Amino acid sequence: MLELEESSYSLNLISDYVQDDDEIVLTKEHKEELEKSFGHKTIGFFGGVSLLIGNMTGPAMVSTSLVFQQGGWILSLLGFLVILFTSTLSGLFMVESMASIPGNPRFQLRVEFTMLCRFYFGKWGYIIAQIFINVALQATNVASIIICAQVMDSTLIAIFKKTCGLQMAPHVEWICETSVSADSSPFSGYMFFTIGYLVVLVIIIPLGFLNLDDNIIVQIIAVILMFTLTTSWIVTFCIHGLEASNLPTVGTKDGIAQIMGSVMFNYAYITTLPSWVNESKPTVNIRKAVWLSAGASTFVFVMVGIFGALAFANMPITSDILSVINHHGGNIITKISVYVFPFVVLASSIPVFSIVVRYNLMQNGLLPKWIANGIAVLLPWLIVIPFLTGNGLNLISNYSSIFFSSIANFVIPLLIYLKSLQFRRGHKKMTEEQRHILKTLIAETLDWEANQHLYTHTGENHNMFKVFTKLKRNQSKNIAIACLVILGVLIPLVIATTFAFPGA
Repeated sequence: MLELEESSYSLNLISDYVQDDDEIVLTKEHKEELEKSFGHKTIGFFGGVSLLIGNMTGPAMVSTSLVFQQGGWILSLLGFLVILFTSTLSGLFMVESMASIPGNPRFQLRVEFTMLCRFYFGKWGYIIAQIFINVALQATNVASIIICAQVMDSTLIAIFKKTCGLQMAPHVEWICETSVSADSSPFSGYMFFTIGYLVVLVIIIPLGFLNLDDNIIVQIIAVILMFTLTTSWIVTFCIHGLEASNLPTVGTKDGIAQIMGSVMFNYAYITTLPSWVNESKPTVNIRKAVWLSAGASTFVFVMVGIFGALAFANMPITSDILSVINHHGGNIITKISVYVFPFVVLASSIPVFSIVVRYNLMQNGLLPKWIANGIAVLLPWLIVIPFLTGNGLNLISNYSSIFFSSIANFVIPLLIYLKSLQFRRGHKKMTEEQRHILKTLIAETLDWEANQHLYTHTGENHNMFKVFTKLKRNQSKNIAIACLVILGVLIPLVIATTFAFPGA
C-alpha cells in the first residue's frame, strides 16, 4: 500500500469516528484540565533540535572522560557510534509507528509513549510502558539533581567559603564543609539534605509545572551556553596539557565493563520523542531534527571524553569531569563554567523529563493532574536523598541503563515498530479496544481540528511519515530487526559485565 493511500485510508477512517454517535464525551472540567496540562503545536525546528540535544546532554555526559580513560578510546568510541545509530533508528521507527495510527499520518493526534504501547500491545503493554518510562526518566532526573546539588554546594564554598547540611550517617548532626573534593560531593557522610540541594530545589521545581512548549526558549538558551561551556573546557584541557599515556587504547576490565551502561545512559531520550512530535509544527522535518541532534550530541560526548581523559591522569572512580576540573584549579572562567554547567544543561532537562512523565500519567485519564505532578515533579527530589554524596551517580547511571533505560529507549520502540508493521499489513483493522483508544485520542486532542487544518492546508508533505521514504516496508523491517538483534546482544552483555565487575 502506498504512503498516500495509507494516509487517505486513515483520514477516511477517522472521519467515521468524529461523526460516531458513540464518541467519547469529555466533561467541561476535564477539557479545561487538558487544555492547561498539555502544550500545542508551536515548537519549530531549531527549538526541537535544542530540546533533543538538551535531553541527550544530561548527567552521564560529565562521566564520559572517566569512561574513555578507564575503558580505552577504541571501545568507548565504538560504543558511542553503535548506540548513536541504533538509538536514532529506534526513535525514528517509533515515530513512524505513531504515524501508522489511523488519522495520524502527520501527527494530528496527541499520542504519548504509553498510549502508543497500549494501542499496539493492549492493557499489559500499557502497564509495562508506564513502569519503564517512569523509572527510566525519573532515574535520569535523580542523577541530574545529584550533580546540580553537588555543584551548588561547591559554588557556595567558592563564594561564601562554606556549605552546610544535615547529616544522617554515620551520626545525625548539622555539619559544614569549607573545601571542595576530587570526589563529586564536598560531604563524605550520608546527608538528609544540603544547602546546595535546597537552593536547586527552589529554582527547578516550579519549571516542572509548565508545559513542554513553554520550555523551548529555556532549551535554546541552554544549548547555546552548553556548546560555549564545553568549548571552553576543551580549551582548558589543552592549556592544562594533554598526555597520551592518560588515554589507553584498551582500558581495564572494570573500565570496559562500564562503557555500554554509561554510553546508553547518554542516549536515554527516545521515550521523550512522542511528546516533542506531538507539539512540533507541521513544517518541522522530524528525521533531520533527530539525526542532527544525535550527531551534535555525540560529537560533544566524544570531544569532552577524549580531551578530558588526555588532560587528567588517574581520575577517581567516584568523580566526574566537573569535580576534577574544580579540584585542579584553573582560571576564573573555568571555575565559572563548572558552576554554571549544571544549571544551563542538567537543570534545564529536569523539568522536561518531569513534564513527559506527567503527560504519560495524565493521558487517557489515568491520574488527575495534582497526583501526576506529585509523581513526576516532586518524587525525584525525595529519591535523591540517599545518593547526594559518594558514587551514587555512577550506580544510578549503570543500573538504570541496564534494567530500565536501555529497554524503554531501545527495545520497546523497535517492538512497537514491528507490531505497527503487522497492523499495517492487516490494512489497519482494529480491535474493539483499539477503536476505543482511537476515540479517546480524538476526544483528548482538543486541538485536533486545528491540527487537521494545518496538515491539510499548510503541510508541505501530506504523505505518512516514514523513516526511509525510498525503502520498501520489508527492507525497513530488516533494519529494525538488525538493530533489535544488536541491542539484544549488547544489553545482556552489559548486565553480565556490570555484575561481574561491580566496582565499575
